[in-house]
Amino acid sequence: MFDARPQFHEYPDVPGFPAFDAEIASSEMPSGASWLANCLLELGVSLWKPWGADIASHWRACGPRRFRYASKDASWRGLLPSLADGREFAFRAAPVPRVTHAWAGTYGDVPRTILFVRDPRDALHSLWHRARRVGLVPDDQDFGTFLREPWFHYPIGRGDFLLVWLRVWRLALAGREHLVLRYEDYRRDAAGTLRRALAFLRIEAADADVERALAASDFEAARAAEAQIDGNTAPTFNRAGLAEEWREIFDDAMHAAVGPRYASLYAWLGYAPDASGLAPPAEPEPDAGWIERMLVAADTRTWRPERAARLRERLIAASMDRTSV
Repeated sequence: MFDARPQFHEYPDVPGFPAFDAEIASSEMPSGASWLANCLLELGVSLWKPWGADIASHWRACGPRRFRYASKDASWRGLLPSLADGREFAFRAAPVPRVTHAWAGTYGDVPRTILFVRDPRDALHSLWHRARRVGLVPDDQDFGTFLREPWFHYPIGRGDFLLVWLRVWRLALAGREHLVLRYEDYRRDAAGTLRRALAFLRIEAADADVERALAASDFEAARAAEAQIDGNTAPTFNRAGLAEEWREIFDDAMHAAVGPRYASLYAWLGYAPDASGLAPPAEPEPDAGWIERMLVAADTRTWRPERAARLRERLIAASMDRTSV
């Protein structure tokens, strides 16, 4: 279902929607970005090839920019509860956002970018729970071991992958019109957070429509939709829905497992500082071999050469992280 080739997600490939004109990026680790995506869907914003998924067969054209979602497979409703079989949507001409987990620069530049983030401590903790629920790792695997193990085929542990991914995006956003939205802000003030996103994307919506979108996209709505999926015995995507869960859950060992490596990112994103009590590690000089292995893992041989070269430059800079905290 998922097509990782950059060529696949370069364009919508849907009549009436010639190009993506915005990007909503989030890490593959649990961030809550699907909440924003579903709100936009409720407000008539198309979501073609969400997160690189090929679900073109799920849509039936009913007229100019009108489509009916037609799929008996309800698995997508855990992320996008509004994708109910038989529902019709009248989509706006714009914006047409690309929702993605990709590295910054994988695709062509768009006028506006939203980066949806979550406190790395909670993102990693939530991923640990999800991985054990779905059998990706042993149920009794401890948090520290989980963070040290490789992120899929990358030459880097799970705890460091999110670090580098966020550093690369921080570098890329410096030259873009962008908005950073945080999961924690959504959980505290969903209406205000959605309104910020709508203003940034130049979307006008009546208050009643915004309220309807919020109600249809809330964590509880997504959790309820996921519970209705055939054969579902435990939530895969919607576990707790808590902001700053780490404050109550982390013990000394869990704080030490994450350590102080995210210090500059906490400062950039407005999160509480590291509480591990450990000294920040010395940032190494760039390792050419590691950079090449990262580029191979990202499959940059399929990218346009100038984009692959740009990722190389950002990986070098991200590996040093000279940003002041």
